Amino acid sequence: MAQTRNSAPARLADQLERAFRGGAWHGPAVMELLSGMDAALAQWRPGARAQGPAHTIAEGVGHLAHVMEDARRQILGEPSPAPAAGAQWGPPELPSEEAWQALCAALEESHGRLRAAVLRLEESQLDLARSGSDTTVRGLLMGVLQHTAYHAGQMALVRQLGEAAQGSRP
Repeated sequence: MAQTRNSAPARLADQLERAFRGGAWHGPAVMELLSGMDAALAQWRPGARAQGPAHTIAEGVGHLAHVMEDARRQILGEPSPAPAAGAQWGPPELPSEEAWQALCAALEESHGRLRAAVLRLEESQLDLARSGSDTTVRGLLMGVLQHTAYHAGQMALVRQLGEAAQGSRP
């Protein structure tokens, strides 16, 4: 069903788009942060920390794509495949610029598929409990929004540090 602009699913889809593409209140959206980034910067890893090395931007991009795809499957009631080792994070190494562009395209696709699934929801479906969880579909989507903003902030910091370390910061 096509949603009206003021329906709850349409408003949630709009917020997903703002956090992903731009117009978010929290600062730069994910794709704004990735704009103009090359594979070298996407793979730059901040120094070690007590819990181990911090994630690269490329790993964060893979992680966001995974989470968005998993949320889409949950909304549609599709089974999740058995997770492969490290599947929740992107590749530790990118062999080329083409691989980086393909990873960004996979993120775009995951976002688009999730947004389309949200726009197909009826308002009454937002308050349904998800299978095996006490969280509703609305709660899942709010979590995806929070998760996206969190990782956008991480990416902004890693990009700033990486540009400074690589000497390419304006």
